Amino acid sequence: MKKDIHNKLIEFGSIQLKDWHVIDIVGDELKVEEFLQGQVTSDISLLSDKCSQLSSVCDHKGLVIADFIITKNNKKYKFLLNKALRDILVDELKPFSKFYAVQFKRTNEHVIGIISQKSNSKEPFLSNNFFEISIYTKDNLDKFNDSINLSQWEAANKILGNLYLKSRDTKKYRPLEINYDELRVSFDKGCYRGQEIVARMKYLGVDRRKFCTFITEEGFFSQLQPKSISISGNDIEKRKLLKNVGEIINLKDKCVFNAIVKKDDLSKINDLLSGIIEII
Repeated sequence: MKKDIHNKLIEFGSIQLKDWHVIDIVGDELKVEEFLQGQVTSDISLLSDKCSQLSSVCDHKGLVIADFIITKNNKKYKFLLNKALRDILVDELKPFSKFYAVQFKRTNEHVIGIISQKSNSKEPFLSNNFFEISIYTKDNLDKFNDSINLSQWEAANKILGNLYLKSRDTKKYRPLEINYDELRVSFDKGCYRGQEIVARMKYLGVDRRKFCTFITEEGFFSQLQPKSISISGNDIEKRKLLKNVGEIINLKDKCVFNAIVKKDDLSKINDLLSGIIEII
């Protein structure tokens, strides 16, 4: 079932991500690396040349301020991120960057996202057994045309458990709530802002919730109305069984979305909500 539905939903191709901006991280190479390693949640030392890495920045309470992709090319680093988070990220990092003589410069490069089969020439930053996704920048768009649409790009990311925050989401979630502990956080590197709280939640907390990707039939949400149903003598509202996170992608008569659910409710969700094709 999984391979069949993924093959039906996901198409291979590339798209210009028009809402994404590119920021050059300017400064001495070693100083830039030292600065980034102390600020971002991923491990910069693991980022190879001509590769990309999912990452984020947290505040001192461990809440995610912004997420982004870091690229490295010829020992130069860039942030690739949604334009709505650009100023939020730069304003957050500027007070610390001056101690490393690091500056941020917006470029006119275009961001291109790719969905492909295995062994794509561009280094993927996420993959499963069926497809992989990668990203790169391009100085001009001569002879470039989109071969997939934005819904296909966003659905592919969601299926791989990768959430991109909107400006309304800043300081709303901690990494473990939205799967960033799996994709954007290193627990082996040194300190970064919020690291102590994030690590404490990882190793000492009781994780009762799960971040999931749902693939459902198109009319799935019509049943999530504010009416109660009885389960073992308890009244539970269907709409409280899952907390939708991010955008709902409608694609080929299906819905793809991320949600936070209580682990104890997973069996109830399958039993009580119709139209679920897959929960990842």
